[in-house]
Amino acid sequence: MNKALNRTLVKICGVRDRATAERAVEAGAHFVGVVLVPSSPRFLPPDEASELALDIVAAGAMPVAVLRHPFDDATRRALDAFPVLQFHGAEEPGDIAGLARGGGSWEIWKGLHFAPSSIDLWLASRVVTRLVVDGPVAGSGVAFDHAAFGALPEESRRRSLLAGGLDPSNVGEAIRTARPAGVDVSSGVERERGVKDLDLIRRFVDAVRAADD
Repeated sequence: MNKALNRTLVKICGVRDRATAERAVEAGAHFVGVVLVPSSPRFLPPDEASELALDIVAAGAMPVAVLRHPFDDATRRALDAFPVLQFHGAEEPGDIAGLARGGGSWEIWKGLHFAPSSIDLWLASRVVTRLVVDGPVAGSGVAFDHAAFGALPEESRRRSLLAGGLDPSNVGEAIRTARPAGVDVSSGVERERGVKDLDLIRRFVDAVRAADD
């Protein structure tokens, strides 16, 4: 078996500056999330977010815009810099089904709380490419029942990133239990709320790789 094809994807979310984004990519992150929700402590204004997206691409990873529907015109303009949009509000599939640009479409992800019925609904909608399955309160760093996630059908798990309560100390066990396509971390690699810790990012990615091996 080719282990490279079975590597767990890593998303570092809530990044607010180029230096952190570059270090996250150097550590091995595949995706870097930029938050465009004004109420978040990790919020980045749209003009800065679009500039950071270009820096992330240059560093070798894929930028992900994290937002809620509906959004204002300034946010809409910033989205042209992002190949992936991750919605993390109270959206329904119909709210975001028509998002497209030019000759193609954004890759759409949906963040949601763990509930098998919601996972089934969104995957069946054909609106989303991936789900980001979080704990009871998104962004709070609170985990949920990873064994229950691991009991989902393989197709559901392979289209989902696991989030909520992950950090360098527990991500390995979470991967072995839940068997997701990837993992998503924000508060678990912060030294204080909204401020990333570069050493924690490195340790997190190292723990993911150790679980893959």
